[in-house]
Amino acid sequence: MTNSWFEEKRSHYQFQGDLLKNKSAQLSLARVLSFALFIVVAITAIYFRNMYLLLLGGLGFLVLFGLLVKYHNKLIRKKRHFDILANLNKDELKRLELDLTGLSEGEDFKDTTHAYSHDLDLFGQHSLFQWLNRTVTPDGGKLLAQVMQEKASKEIILERQQAVEELKNEPDWLQHFLAGGMAHQDPAGDVTLLLKWLKQKDLPTIPFWYKWALIFLPVISVGLTIAYFSGQIPFVYLLPMLIINGLILNSAQPQAKNTFTNTQSSIRILLAYGSMIEAIEDATFKSALLNQLQGPFLDKSYRASKAIRQLKGILERIETRQNFFYWTFNILLLMDLIWLIQAAAWKAKYSTYVSQWFEAISEYEVISSLAMSRFAHPDWTVPEISEDPFCFNGEDLGHPLLPPVERVKNSFRLTNEGTVAVLTGSNMSGKSTFLRTIGVNAVLGLMGGACCAKNLKLGEFQVFTSMRTTDSLKQHVSSFYAELQRLNQLISSLGKGNPTLFLLDEILKGTNSADRHLGATALIKQLHEADAFGLVSTHDLALGKLAEQNSGIHNFSFNSQLIAGKLVFDYQLSEGVCDSFNASELMAQMGIAMEKAQD
Repeated sequence: MTNSWFEEKRSHYQFQGDLLKNKSAQLSLARVLSFALFIVVAITAIYFRNMYLLLLGGLGFLVLFGLLVKYHNKLIRKKRHFDILANLNKDELKRLELDLTGLSEGEDFKDTTHAYSHDLDLFGQHSLFQWLNRTVTPDGGKLLAQVMQEKASKEIILERQQAVEELKNEPDWLQHFLAGGMAHQDPAGDVTLLLKWLKQKDLPTIPFWYKWALIFLPVISVGLTIAYFSGQIPFVYLLPMLIINGLILNSAQPQAKNTFTNTQSSIRILLAYGSMIEAIEDATFKSALLNQLQGPFLDKSYRASKAIRQLKGILERIETRQNFFYWTFNILLLMDLIWLIQAAAWKAKYSTYVSQWFEAISEYEVISSLAMSRFAHPDWTVPEISEDPFCFNGEDLGHPLLPPVERVKNSFRLTNEGTVAVLTGSNMSGKSTFLRTIGVNAVLGLMGGACCAKNLKLGEFQVFTSMRTTDSLKQHVSSFYAELQRLNQLISSLGKGNPTLFLLDEILKGTNSADRHLGATALIKQLHEADAFGLVSTHDLALGKLAEQNSGIHNFSFNSQLIAGKLVFDYQLSEGVCDSFNASELMAQMGIAMEKAQD
């Protein structure tokens, strides 16, 4: 079982992290002892006036201390990697229990006007995004949200399915790939400005003779400075050199400021990209999509991960412009010019590739999210994509965000253009949950993921829902009018060459029973004639008679039973119109004095 795999990995990485923590503490002590040893050697050398011992001890201390610091930093990075891997597996265990607290809710992607995302809980608390998302970079999260909300072609769906099926068998690679990026995660990072800067032409252009000036002017400046402070020349000989350097730096200021402004928020995220790119470069893939995405990183003329690290180093040096002491060295060494020339050279060589690298990383993050979900639920199914767009055929369908012990599965089949299933049922019997079960599994399947079902066959259709229409005081819109606007959105989208699966819950519930029946009857007939198929839930049992008049309209229902004064729901889908009612009983249980029906 996958939960035992995740628990075993969590325990393993936690143990490895604890070992490194102990080693780190030992190295910290070794650094202190090395410094103490140097103090002893230094005091001894001074006491005996042995300058050779002092110099040798100082040199030995610098070498030893430098090696200890380097090794210590390596241990810290490795420990952080293990800690992240342990937390990744901890999060996977929480997901299996559907405890999604602390995971990204994707609030920025909420859109109440979208065709289905609001009704199907794609974003927000206890949402599909929270459950599915394993992305690391901001752009990866954006792409996942986009994929969840857009209709994909059959070709893309099949390519993703193949990639997901390959990576589900590589859970260790998936976790190391994601952990590498998480080690340098920066929620405030923004590569948009970086990409903008990479596309800019360097204006003003650095004159060619500047490069020659960088060879001679710093040498002359440093030489004159040493001569001045040693008392060999007056300041008047140094001043012209400082003025010349200052004028050169001033001419480069617009470009230096532009570079700094557009890159300062990207340094940490470049580390994340570099680590993830390295994992991709070292991997061997079989599926067409993964190989296609890997292509931009495997150019023989460069290694993308190394190029990213080079850019990160250049930008870090540019970032030191914020340091007060930087300007002392800048006026002497013309460091602004050095970094700008390096940045311009990097842009000239790599800028055309960067967008491809970042886009490919985002695609890998989306596929990794789907693949990790697939690995975590091996008993779920990868749906077959039908040639007929008007096809939904599921066996043992369940809602992925309901706990397995509470999840009641139903089989359901709906085919052919114009087919409408009228779903009746008593209150709280499971109608809305069933509609969402169909919708969420359709979204998962049509983005290339595994679905909570034993078997599922899907057409290449667009999903549209109307479930949570509410009134708006600000916009002066009643709940009934809001629902009409939503239904108008559906009607307007039909006939545009996009086969649609509609899921409509409690239609026209905001008006009187007579108008509701007339309106619902007209809507169902209109949908029956449209380029669509789907389900309509209602309390209006009279709508069940439409099935008697048309072979393309079918009745299904959820029922309840009153046993020993207690309502019992089995949440099982049945054919036909609902034959049980519970509204009166529910109201009575809430303290409303109901009159008993006369015999």
